[in-house]
Amino acid sequence: MKHHHHHDDDFEEVSGSAVAGRLENGKMVVERPPTEYQKYMAEQGIPIYEAPGYHDVRELELKPWDRLGGNAAFLVPDGTVDLLGMHVIEIPPGEALAIDRHIYEEKYYVVEGEGSTEVWATGSDVCQRFEWHDGSLFAIPINTSFRLINGGRKRCLLIVGNTSPFIMNIFENRDFVFKNDFAFTERYSGSADAYDPDFKLLKTAELQRAMWRTNLIPEIANCELPLDNQRSPGFRRIEPNMANGNFTTFIGHHLPGRYSKAHTHPSFAVLICIKGQGYTYNWPSGCGPTPWKDGHADQVKRVDYIAGGLVAAAPGGGNWFHQHFPTDKDGIRMLVFMGGVPNLQYQEYSGRNRRRVWVNADLQDGGSSISYDTEDPFIREEYQRELAKTDIPFDMPQEVYKV
Repeated sequence: MKHHHHHDDDFEEVSGSAVAGRLENGKMVVERPPTEYQKYMAEQGIPIYEAPGYHDVRELELKPWDRLGGNAAFLVPDGTVDLLGMHVIEIPPGEALAIDRHIYEEKYYVVEGEGSTEVWATGSDVCQRFEWHDGSLFAIPINTSFRLINGGRKRCLLIVGNTSPFIMNIFENRDFVFKNDFAFTERYSGSADAYDPDFKLLKTAELQRAMWRTNLIPEIANCELPLDNQRSPGFRRIEPNMANGNFTTFIGHHLPGRYSKAHTHPSFAVLICIKGQGYTYNWPSGCGPTPWKDGHADQVKRVDYIAGGLVAAAPGGGNWFHQHFPTDKDGIRMLVFMGGVPNLQYQEYSGRNRRRVWVNADLQDGGSSISYDTEDPFIREEYQRELAKTDIPFDMPQEVYKV
């Protein structure tokens, strides 16, 4: 069987001190052929937007999508290609998308509109239907058939995240992905309460942080979140496990006038602004914790966004520092999609040489976060200037800056 990602160009053997491979100016360089997921995106006939972030997905031009119906565009936040599939899709008033089914996990956040989703298991004639509206988050169980319907007089606009890239890249067979009759009954049994919201507080296995186990959250932009306090003073957070899956999601809220610590981790996370507005700084970790002070201001990237916008965490393809700043009177609430293979964020915490201290701890304590008292002075000064533009008080507790 011929593998799609392999080229059959003749190999020229070298001799002496010469080096085999693709060379430019004596150095070996990489020219990566498109992956199966990249081929899939290119074949769909809708726009593909690659960027560190997007101020508001409503500003993007969408085009008709033959496979699903509606109007859509792929989103490829920097550093997430082949780790996380994303698209934004519009359902016009009175219309429905085509029936779909696939063996990757998928979640939908409703930016605008109201409607319903029909879900049924492979080989079952029992169809469940649940309703949603702007601010809802729901998950589709793996390999169930489903259809989204616009139930209102205005368009529906949804941001979608899924695990399609690595599923497509592993199997390289579209029929296996989209026309597979296997029923994952442990993921979805068609029980009558499958889409009843469940807000019982549980603990995550890895860090004992707050978790829900639910397939539908009707209103994530305004619902109460448990106090977490890890990312910024007063930070609130919930991690919903949805559709019995491994596609990690969490919802976090920074209070007005308070900002997160800068921190690093590999590229796999995308933060969707679902309430408020703000901006994010990203910079290469090689620039150190004080890039402005050390003359690397030109390496710092800034993305501004409002509700409906999003930003890639660590867009440089590695452990970039990133830091988030709410500039709204209500603070900022983010929905986070985390791509990659299951539990990628915990990969370095297993094995013989495992790391033990979580990234939220400060650098000097074995973590990956810059403490407020050692951060670049420009960060606080700039944030205070931004808040002053809209008369929002700076509300960081002074004790966080004390050594």
